[in-house]
Amino acid sequence: MSKQFCERLRSFENRILNNLDKITCPTHLSLGAEFVSEAIHENIRKDDWLFSTHRNHAHYFAKGGSEDKLWDEILGLGSGLNGGHAGSQSICDPSINFYASSIVGGAIGIAVGAALACKGTGNLVVSVFGDAATEQGVFWEAISFSVVKQLPILFICENNGLSIDVPIAERQPHKEMRPAAIWMRVVSFGLRTLPGTLDYFPMAFQSARDEPIFMEMKTQREGKHCYFPKPSTKL
Repeated sequence: MSKQFCERLRSFENRILNNLDKITCPTHLSLGAEFVSEAIHENIRKDDWLFSTHRNHAHYFAKGGSEDKLWDEILGLGSGLNGGHAGSQSICDPSINFYASSIVGGAIGIAVGAALACKGTGNLVVSVFGDAATEQGVFWEAISFSVVKQLPILFICENNGLSIDVPIAERQPHKEMRPAAIWMRVVSFGLRTLPGTLDYFPMAFQSARDEPIFMEMKTQREGKHCYFPKPSTKL
């Protein structure tokens, strides 16, 4: 890379903010969580798989994605990553084993299926999602299945505490207005968890090649939940 990962990502996201009159689709920026994707980038291998969310730009770059192809995709151009049809939220790049879904929690079950196919190969699957995805039934079914089958998958929850703009304390079980940590509920399914700090990423990637691992990373979203195309004022 010609730039450090976080600098490269922030430059790309700010480029979107400065060109809202040119984009053709809603975009969910990765600003505020880029350190997680940087750690993924430093530990993931070429033949590993990465399944992402509607907020996926940083994850795509973490897997080695093309800035130019993603930019053209967001502009709705035929030269875009998916011919301008996927927009920002549902991009995929089979050449680098990367897939994203606009549906909250929509890629988690697919990631587990890919992990089942990867079992015994030495490769692993990384499934990244937000805290709101843990409110979907498929999440709990997926982690249960991964434990039963001992699949090579690393679940990473980027917990920014918000679902659109609704705080987690208003959405999830809590005591004295303090929501229970997601990892504490995950443990009850027999899924091994590691502390949500960057120091544990090398261990997480190593361990997840043999057993499912869960990490809850606390992040803070910068800016709005979503940015929409801005009508051009040009004549």
